Amino acid sequence: MRNGVYAANVTPFGDDADYTLDVDAYRRHVAWLAENGVTGVAAFGTNGEGPSVTLEEKVTVLEALVADDLGIDVVPVLTEGNLPDTLRLLRRVNDLPVGGVLVLPPYYFKPVAAEGLRAFYERVLEVAQHPVLVYHIPRYSVPVPADLVASLPVWGAKNSADDPQWSKTVRAAGKHIMVGTETDLAGDLPGRYGAISALANVVPRQMVEIHRRVTSDPAEDVSALSTHLQAVARLTKEHDSPGVLKVLAQARSGIPMGTVRPPLLPPPASYDVQAALARLEVAAPA
Repeated sequence: MRNGVYAANVTPFGDDADYTLDVDAYRRHVAWLAENGVTGVAAFGTNGEGPSVTLEEKVTVLEALVADDLGIDVVPVLTEGNLPDTLRLLRRVNDLPVGGVLVLPPYYFKPVAAEGLRAFYERVLEVAQHPVLVYHIPRYSVPVPADLVASLPVWGAKNSADDPQWSKTVRAAGKHIMVGTETDLAGDLPGRYGAISALANVVPRQMVEIHRRVTSDPAEDVSALSTHLQAVARLTKEHDSPGVLKVLAQARSGIPMGTVRPPLLPPPASYDVQAALARLEVAAPA
């Protein structure tokens, strides 16, 4: 894992009866992201609809991405929902030159004891041959206690909760934090290592620019760009986020991004793409 901006990239699906994953479009989108300065991609996370993608589909895409050798990190996100499939996917990616693995805990059973989560991650750590990041996203999944992450021999975590204290506890144990929200980028990024950002799908240069500014000079005033990116984040949540991100990414790059897999829905036919694009460009870096 490197200090920088990783795109939490979306997954293009066809409009056919099986919503077939479009591997070519996926590779082209990642190539476009690389051209626009991202450090890496986090494949098959929340906005990548990871729980809707099969293990074999993920392996096919990951093998294609590392073969493309675009000069950026590829980080698989493991959202398998159970320990056996998590370990199967880990073993499949162990031999691939990826930058790390971002691992979501099984998310159906709530609440779960911290010791149960410890047992899960300890087994993951036994099998993984790449740096392991814990995926903390309590809005959708089981929350992972910060003191548990701090006690595990993991590289760090992606914090997708608006909880600075959680990050502080993990960092105090010498772990790294990848910021997963755009709530306060000006405050979150300095000294926090980097970001894994859904917004990078549509405004990669703006995300790279704010990271560059706050890491080169933490005292620089980036409030205008940070506020703008918060507004962009709200824009992407006006409908199911993966669908909005794909529509906007397609409009920006010209790469057909397809649709989403049920139960998610694409934006309605009345969605005003041009108006949304105009809102993306406000305060864009020179």
